[in-house]
Amino acid sequence: MKKIAIIGGGFSALNLAWQLLNSDATEELTLEIFEKDRQLGGMAGGFKEKNWDWTLEKHYHHLFAKDLAFQKFLKSLDLENQLFYQKTLTSTRWQNKTYQLDSAWSLLNFKELSLIDRLRTGLVLALLKILPNGQFLEKYHASVFLQKTMGKKSWQIIWQPLFEAKFADWAEEINMAWFWARIKPRTAKLGYVEGGFQFLADQIEKKLINKGVKIHFQSEVKKIQLVDRQKNKGPQLKLIIKSLKAQPAKLQEKNFDLVINTLPSLQFAKLIDLPELKNNPLKGLAAMTLTLRLKDKLLKDGTYWLNVNEKDWPFLAVVEHDNFLDKRFYNNEHLVYIGKYLSRKSPVYQYSAKKLWQNYLPFLRKLNPKIEKLLIDYRLNKEDFAQPLVKIQHSLNLPAMRTSCPNLYWLSMQHIYPFDRGLNQAIVASNQLAQQIKEDWGF
Repeated sequence: MKKIAIIGGGFSALNLAWQLLNSDATEELTLEIFEKDRQLGGMAGGFKEKNWDWTLEKHYHHLFAKDLAFQKFLKSLDLENQLFYQKTLTSTRWQNKTYQLDSAWSLLNFKELSLIDRLRTGLVLALLKILPNGQFLEKYHASVFLQKTMGKKSWQIIWQPLFEAKFADWAEEINMAWFWARIKPRTAKLGYVEGGFQFLADQIEKKLINKGVKIHFQSEVKKIQLVDRQKNKGPQLKLIIKSLKAQPAKLQEKNFDLVINTLPSLQFAKLIDLPELKNNPLKGLAAMTLTLRLKDKLLKDGTYWLNVNEKDWPFLAVVEHDNFLDKRFYNNEHLVYIGKYLSRKSPVYQYSAKKLWQNYLPFLRKLNPKIEKLLIDYRLNKEDFAQPLVKIQHSLNLPAMRTSCPNLYWLSMQHIYPFDRGLNQAIVASNQLAQQIKEDWGF
C-alpha cells in the first residue's frame, strides 16, 4: 500500500491525482489532497453570488482552441461536452482611443503605425506563431528583439506599455522566449466550460472522492520532514498539518511514502529546507484582480479583453466577462475584471477593495462616465505568486520536478517555462510529472 499526499488543490493537483489513480499500479494506492482553502481549483477557483446559475473565477480564465491537453483531460473525465468556444474581441486603449488589435486585418488598419511597421509587426507575429519551440529565444531581451524586428514605434505603442505595466522595473529584462509563449497558443476563439471552472473543479472533486481520494479542506501544511523508516523500508515523509477549521487551530502529523508539492517556491521554502530553494532565483510578481458587478456594460463596443496602454493608468487589463459569456448565467449582471501585477512589497498590494476601487475610479470614468451609477458591488482577490519573472537564460534556473529530498516531488507554475500559467500548461506539466512518478515507482 503506497500512501501519497498532494499539497495544494489546483488543476495540476487534480490531474495528478486522476492520472495516478488511473495508472497500472502493481499495488494499491491511497491518495490525500491538502488544500488551505475551502474549495479546490487554485487560481481558477471561483465564487457564486445569489441568483447566479454559474460560478465566476476569482481571476479571469479562459482556454484556447489549441489547448489539446486540457481537452484530453476533460475527455478522460467524461466531461468533454461541457467545453465550448466562442470568438471574442480584443482591443487596445492608447491615447484616449480604443483600437481593435486581435487579427492581421485589424493590425493592418492600425494607422498609428507606418505601413512598414505594421507589416514588420505582422510578419514577426506570424513567424512566432509557426515556430514550434521558441525557448532558444531566451538568450534575447524581448525589449531589444522586438524593437529590432518590429520597429521602435511598434515597441513604443503596442508592447512597451504592456511590459512596463506588467513587469514594472523588470520590463527591460524579460526574455523573448516568454513573449513567444504568449503568442504561440493564441486563437481567435476562446474556450470555457459550462458552469464555470469552479463548477468543473467541484465535479472533479466528486469523481476523485468516488475513487477513494481523501480531500482535506482548510488544511495548511506547515512542514515537510524526512523520517527514517524501519530498516530496509526506505525513507518516509512526515507532514505537519494545521487544521484551520478548529479554533484554536490544531496541528497533526501524517506520514506518507510519496509527497507532491504544487505550491510555488515562495511557499515551498517555508515547508522544507532544500538546496534548490536557497538563494532562490525564481522570483515572481503578485496579482490583484478587482471584480465589478454592474447593471450595464462598462465597454460598449463589445470588447472582451482591453489592453490598457495608457501612460500612468494603475491597471493593465480590463476584461468584460459578459462580452464573452451571456449575462443570463449571472442573473443578467455585467461582470468586469480589472487586472494588475505588482510586487508583494508594494504598498498598493495592501489596499483594501474599497481603497483600490477609489484608486481606479477616475480611470474607469474615462471608459464609462456612468460607472458609479452602474455599480452593484465589487470584490478584490489577491494572489501572492501569479507571474514568474523570466530573464535571460532562465532555463538554467529551472527546478527539477524530482527534488533533492527522496520521494518529494514539486510541480508549480515555475515548471511550465517558457509558459507562465494557464490551465492547459498545468495539465501538460502534471502529465509529465505523473509519467515520471510512474516510472520511478513502477506504477
